[in-house]
Amino acid sequence: MKGIKVNWTEEMLEMLRREFSSSFNRDLAEKLGVSMRTMIRKARELDLEKEESFLESRRAEISEMSRKAHPPQPTKGLKGWSVPGGEEFRFKKGHVPAMKTNPEIAAKVRDKRNATIRLEKLRLKYGLRTMTKLKIKNYW
Repeated sequence: MKGIKVNWTEEMLEMLRREFSSSFNRDLAEKLGVSMRTMIRKARELDLEKEESFLESRRAEISEMSRKAHPPQPTKGLKGWSVPGGEEFRFKKGHVPAMKTNPEIAAKVRDKRNATIRLEKLRLKYGLRTMTKLKIKNYW
């Protein structure tokens, strides 16, 4: 379904409003005939939330679903473990990045970052959507 625009009918929207707060996302998305991600996006757009009682009464089931969706990683936290074949792509011992040895490259990177920050501040000032993930404070 990726890339296909969903045309939300009034019946679909009504079902979403009526059932979102008290049903599992995967079940409701299947009923609506849309992807779960699309359904969640629309629910957020409509400011819909799950009922606290729904979440509390199904906490064990939700936890089990989460465990199945995110199995433990056997290599997580193992000291000395590395991706097989990854050694070839690591920096070699004694490697010094060009940023530390070439002031021209450092200046170029700094200038580009400062220009990006200036543009993001202007976008914020004029109420436009930001184009980066930089956290810029509004000083105006």
